[in-house]
Amino acid sequence: MARTSKRGKVYEALHGGTKFDGLKEPFEERDPIVLALNSLALGVVARKRKADQRWGLDRLAELVSEETRLKYWRQIHRCRLAYQSRDVESYRSAVGGMMRAYDALEKEAESGGAEPLHEDVLEGQREDGSVFAVAANADSAWAYSQQRVEVDVWTLDELAVILAAPVFTQAIRLKRAMPGTEVMSVIQPEDVGPVFSGDTGTDDGYTLSEKTVEIMESMKGKAK
Repeated sequence: MARTSKRGKVYEALHGGTKFDGLKEPFEERDPIVLALNSLALGVVARKRKADQRWGLDRLAELVSEETRLKYWRQIHRCRLAYQSRDVESYRSAVGGMMRAYDALEKEAESGGAEPLHEDVLEGQREDGSVFAVAANADSAWAYSQQRVEVDVWTLDELAVILAAPVFTQAIRLKRAMPGTEVMSVIQPEDVGPVFSGDTGTDDGYTLSEKTVEIMESMKGKAK
């Protein structure tokens, strides 16, 4: 089941609730209709990503008139219904409308004098839907905060301080040893135990729990 707590996630809004990750592995999908729908969806996903990078995650709708915003939301609803009904041609038409909708949103935002995000800032989204940002330096962080007061912004120097904390020691080692490794969660104290002999041991006095090792091994198998 797709997550529903993430505000504005494109795979919820446009794909009728299917997981966005499914688009990354098209040959794992055996349903030809879903495959055709996802093929169409990929274009509008890329278009939304481009808009988000320029204006901020889901910020563009806030920069236009109420009338334009309502039309945009109705188009999203049209996409959702077409996807859920498994109607490829209706979805093709709806996706085309979404592409034009993003063009219209950007044009209106520009004509209204809205400012794109600072070039040195990247945004991300947490599980609860809240947005955070990473800025190259303090000056960029300050300029960005004037545009997005509701977003917490961090500088690269601050991230360096956070990553120096002992809790991230093992994650840093794994990233260096296994390029492409992703941090999915922070290990809690109950997830680690005393060192024992074996391939999973570390030299800092702790080792991953059996449960955590099993999860890592299963993910490693999928990566092959």
